[in-house]
Amino acid sequence: MNYSELITNVREYTEVDSNGLPDSILNVFITNIENKIARQMDSDDQRRYAFTSCEVNNAFIDVSTLGGSLGGFRFARGLQLVNSDNTREWVEQRDTTFMAEYALTRSDPTSATNGKPKYWANWNQNTLILSPTPDQAYTVELWYVENPEHLDTSNSSSTTFVSTNAPEVLLYGVISEAYSYLKNPQEMQLYEGKYQVALQDFAQEQMGRKRRDEYQNGVLRIPMKSLTP
Repeated sequence: MNYSELITNVREYTEVDSNGLPDSILNVFITNIENKIARQMDSDDQRRYAFTSCEVNNAFIDVSTLGGSLGGFRFARGLQLVNSDNTREWVEQRDTTFMAEYALTRSDPTSATNGKPKYWANWNQNTLILSPTPDQAYTVELWYVENPEHLDTSNSSSTTFVSTNAPEVLLYGVISEAYSYLKNPQEMQLYEGKYQVALQDFAQEQMGRKRRDEYQNGVLRIPMKSLTP
């Protein structure tokens, strides 16, 4: 489903034309739902990997420049150090309070406190922090999630991963937003319910089936209601 088809479907479902639901309003609803989907589940299209380097005597890694066409770095999933022989070591995630305590316990006036990083934490929106502070320029592979892809409202044929692979999730979500705007709480609740069911099905595919090894874990099993005899 492309942008033009989504707009048309929303107006047909609600039976409200462009006078009651102008493009400018529907564009806001589309963006809201795209962001909502991204916050409620983890889909494969947002997973990214990037290499960067630590700076000697600098505990911070700037992630503001990461990210491609989808809109940039959102949050980290994991961090690995890549050694000179191409072996890798996971750096464990901790809270910044742990990092501060760990730094204090390592403080010793008779020895250097820098070393190979063992832990990382989110420092702020654009920065990660490492501990110990790197004693050399280690290569780092960052596993992270990028901001959600958005439909291009200036291109009627624009599509995204969600609009192509789970169009019903996007459609029901936008219709729910539209009925909220139109002050129709009954229809809003109806389509919010449809949105949640469709989202759950999409999440079972993306976060369930696609993240399991059937050889080791077996087939993903979910409860299914049986018909009354």
